[in-house]
Amino acid sequence: MVASVKVCAAVAGEPIDHSLTPDLFRIVADRLRKSGFEVTIEVAEKVETDTLVNALAWGHAQKQALSNIDEGSDSGRREVWISLTAPLKHQMPPDSGTEWVAGDPMIACVNQMRHDGHVWRVAATDGLGLVALAREFGFEFGQLDTREQPLLCMSGGGSTARSCAAAWVEAGGKIWWRGGRRELSRRGPWRSSMVEGLQLAEHNGRRFHADFDVIPGIASEPSGDRIPLRDLSEAPILLSVSYDGNGGESSVETEWGLHLDGRWLLVAQHLEAWRYLYLPQSADNLPSLRDLMSAIEGLSR
Repeated sequence: MVASVKVCAAVAGEPIDHSLTPDLFRIVADRLRKSGFEVTIEVAEKVETDTLVNALAWGHAQKQALSNIDEGSDSGRREVWISLTAPLKHQMPPDSGTEWVAGDPMIACVNQMRHDGHVWRVAATDGLGLVALAREFGFEFGQLDTREQPLLCMSGGGSTARSCAAAWVEAGGKIWWRGGRRELSRRGPWRSSMVEGLQLAEHNGRRFHADFDVIPGIASEPSGDRIPLRDLSEAPILLSVSYDGNGGESSVETEWGLHLDGRWLLVAQHLEAWRYLYLPQSADNLPSLRDLMSAIEGLSR
């Protein structure tokens, strides 16, 4: 078990009115306290800003505020946790001096930050979350034939897309980039795992479709007639990484496959942030992806 931890947490970016991240911080902390972890979220805020400097300024102000809590007593650790969203994810300089915990610094995508009282530690958990989400719905990675490896069919080339592409190929998958407003660089770690032309037609691996070009805060409408799918473990997955925060169905079965909204990726990558960065000691006690999704959906009922 770990010593008590008092935390000031936030999600920073623009737009973030729809963000459920503050709720996630509180819900996970509540679940962990039931398992004996003394973690308290003192503050869980939304920091509306388009610059990383402002997010860091909020963090340093909260760090000072935390230092004044029970000053002089043995009250455990005091930390600042910040979840970054667009457009802040790509604003961390590679030579910033921060300590990377998870993800590839060369991808230029940071979406989690933790100040432990001494130094900022950072992680890119979008990609880890995408792989965890795929596994949750039956995708298998590992030592598979090249044509049988899971295929990520993706639109867009921004920071989230890069993080997800890198993690997907590291897990053992392939990439088909189908275009987008921002190009996916052909020089990334996914360069030797991209499928094109005839290779696409011959590829038999299960497909995970992800649209990284959608506007944040906008819910997508599933396409196709709604029908119950016989076997969700074999169905194609169609993910929109956006959500509007107004509730509604997070998963819809149609003739084209299982449609998931952005809450699924939000929850999956948030759990990975706790696992790798925020409180690694709690990894075995974290709620499951589906349990946390149920809790988030319950907030809007």
